[in-house]
Amino acid sequence: MPKNSNRRNDVRRANKDRRARLDEMRRQQRAAERRKNMLTFGSAIVVALLLVGTAILLAYNKAQANDAKNHKVANTLNAEKKEGHQSKPTAAELRDGCTGVHTDPLAKARDHVATPIDYSQQLYGDTADGAAPIPPSGGKHNGLSLGDTTRFYPLSEKPRPERAVHNLEHGYVVIWYDAQLPAAQVQLLNSIARDPSMSRLLVVGWWEGDLPLGKHVVMTSWQKTDRCSSIDTAAVREFYTVHHDAPNAPEHNYPPIQGADSVPPGQLPGQKPTPSASTSPSPSSTKK
Repeated sequence: MPKNSNRRNDVRRANKDRRARLDEMRRQQRAAERRKNMLTFGSAIVVALLLVGTAILLAYNKAQANDAKNHKVANTLNAEKKEGHQSKPTAAELRDGCTGVHTDPLAKARDHVATPIDYSQQLYGDTADGAAPIPPSGGKHNGLSLGDTTRFYPLSEKPRPERAVHNLEHGYVVIWYDAQLPAAQVQLLNSIARDPSMSRLLVVGWWEGDLPLGKHVVMTSWQKTDRCSSIDTAAVREFYTVHHDAPNAPEHNYPPIQGADSVPPGQLPGQKPTPSASTSPSPSSTKK
């Protein structure tokens, strides 16, 4: 075979081998890229699954925590509705020597009466620790409430508790104080009573003797009592926020009786006020 022919054959073989090596190198490179892409894709899937799993776990734990919290709140609210329940005093209450909010017997008797009531002999008040159920947090009352144009009723006016209980029935908060409360505290209560943000609050002097257990200022709403040694705005606002217009007050959100401000707080009108009093009956005045 001529030399030129041999050289051509050698060149062809060399070119063929070179192409084969290049093809093999390209195949190996493509295979490596596929493996790399699969690893990258697989890692992304794993990371995504981990993130989704973590999110699901966090959401589950949060839901469990919320369920537990809601269950605890529900249990607390249910406990607070039970007669005789004594709430643990808050920080503000502890500062004022308060016993904490007590749930009193629910007043089923809401008759309107024209005669004075001895509330120490009634059923509807806080009797914890052997206290007399005064001041009242419900029960029979006069047909005419106290007004709320003036919201501070001093001892000197001898305000009728029978009328203040009517305010309680309408969802008001009544703070009672007796003659043993220091003058500075009485002045503070006078100031608190003027606070427009607590417009459904009355301060009423309890002139029928000292209040029980050495507690000379007592916060009440319908079926709730909190006895305190002293008082400050924080404790009052805390009690007011939770307990004014409470749903258990039979006529919560009702205003005082029209004309109540025109009748001196020490008077005890009958079921049918005289025309000179310019009163109109309460929505509950037909109750027997």
